[in-house]
Amino acid sequence: QLDTINAVIPSLIKQAGAAGAPGAPGAKGNRGVAGPAGITGIKGIQGPPGKSADINDCPAGAKGDQGPPGYPGEPGESIQLNPYIVAFHSQRTEYPKCLDGMTELWRGYSFMFIDVDNSNKWTQNLGDPGSCMLNFKPEFFGTCSDNGNGESTCERNIDQHSTMWLSIASLDGNQDEFLDDLPSRGLDYDRAKNYVSRCVVCESIFRLTVVHTRSNIHPAQVENHACPAGYQIVPNPNKHINPGVAEENWCGYSFWQVSSDKFGVGTLADSQGSCLLDFSQTPLVSCNNEECRLKKRTRNTWLMSDTKRDSDYKSFGSSDPYVSRCVVCRRPEAKLFRQE
Repeated sequence: QLDTINAVIPSLIKQAGAAGAPGAPGAKGNRGVAGPAGITGIKGIQGPPGKSADINDCPAGAKGDQGPPGYPGEPGESIQLNPYIVAFHSQRTEYPKCLDGMTELWRGYSFMFIDVDNSNKWTQNLGDPGSCMLNFKPEFFGTCSDNGNGESTCERNIDQHSTMWLSIASLDGNQDEFLDDLPSRGLDYDRAKNYVSRCVVCESIFRLTVVHTRSNIHPAQVENHACPAGYQIVPNPNKHINPGVAEENWCGYSFWQVSSDKFGVGTLADSQGSCLLDFSQTPLVSCNNEECRLKKRTRNTWLMSDTKRDSDYKSFGSSDPYVSRCVVCRRPEAKLFRQE
């Protein structure tokens, strides 16, 4: 049999056919496991500059929120062509202050009037700037006239004239004791300054209004402090001198005039100078070319209240209940404006 098989095999091999065509692709195999990470590449070279952008070509963004308030601007030019120039008198050796909304122009000494001779005297309204002299100069004028020979001459008249200054008031209200303590002898100019009231001149674009109540009731107890409708009482220009004790507001006494040597000089009733902060016997400081003296026995005229009196005569120290009270008022917006 083996021989038979061996004889058949060669014949079978010779009879095999040609190779068949490739078979169809097999199904996709499973994904292999991830390989290890490669090394980091080197930094590339910088590219060329890009084209410049024009902000005008960019679309507008959304509207932003409102910013915070800005800083105050520089003061504008004043349009007030005729400001009011007023004077305040402290009746103290300290200077009063201008009110809010006012501009201080100068400080000085409270001047009342000049006494030239029996026929020539003139005064300054205590509310006007002319009543606040920059310097305490007791002799400061001369007289010019025809000398009778067809020529005009000017002379100082230092031996004839006297200047009168408003004095300080009693600090504690004891008028009689205050007068007794005043020096009766002559004083040199430097010492006399200690008895002369100080003053301040202020510029305002609002007018002050004075109300004389004809009542002894303190204005703080009256509706709107007795000021007209639409007005407010102004602060006391002296309150910084004695804080905590001085009145907060300008509530004063209605002063009319002072008389000396048969000659009376007054102030305007519509001026704040007629509303003195202190009820004082207002002695004058009278100065000539040599010295100054305090004229204690002057006659003072005050507007009386409608309070019934039990006597026509009262000592000065006990007379204030019978004197009219007054207030100084202004528009409320006046304190917001200031002249620069």
